[in-house]
Amino acid sequence: MDYKEEADSIARRAYELYKSTDWKVAKSSTENGNIDHFQKDVKVFYKKSTEFDGHIYRAECVIDSPPEKVIRYILPCPRGLRGEWDKAVKESEVIEKINEDLIVGRSATHSVAMGLISSRDFVDLITVRKYPEERTISTNSRSIQRKDCPPRDGFVRGINYHGGTFCTTVDGDPNSCHVVNIVQTDLSGMLPTSVVESALPASLIDFFHDLDTALKDHNMNGF
Repeated sequence: MDYKEEADSIARRAYELYKSTDWKVAKSSTENGNIDHFQKDVKVFYKKSTEFDGHIYRAECVIDSPPEKVIRYILPCPRGLRGEWDKAVKESEVIEKINEDLIVGRSATHSVAMGLISSRDFVDLITVRKYPEERTISTNSRSIQRKDCPPRDGFVRGINYHGGTFCTTVDGDPNSCHVVNIVQTDLSGMLPTSVVESALPASLIDFFHDLDTALKDHNMNGF
């Protein structure tokens, strides 16, 4: 596989999803009260995927940190800090660094939904892109297959189709950014659709809660 060519394709498709407008409202963080005094308004949207029999989810929130800092917290360790703060992530590692903005990462999640969804792991090609004219930085990814990363005992191998996280500087406030997280995940296994469609929107809200909390911890790795 030509990783650089594949990364360009991933970035193009993720950007198309980012710019698309045919989303339907799925959930808001303010519907049932704030989580642990989390005051941010997270909105979650969805639409039918064209890549697998499921949905794409899009979550949006304004975060009180600049895009460069947010991206560092989202990328896997050691390229970033994802494994140090995301409560949903059990393991996070870089398998191969192709260049500064292109890596192969492996991540594993904890079980969720009271154990109804067991631990999953994913092997993804991850590329970082910058759009200076839009004051946006993004991390885009898609699952790939590698012989040196076979499925492991204790995990169900999931598939991440085209997705990404886009961080855009808020007008008039260089220390805040509008974050859009697009997730298109096939959890695999024999899972009822109702369980998946309930768990994923809630997990996206939890993601922003944990991210906001971590970014406020100025002691994390020198911040």
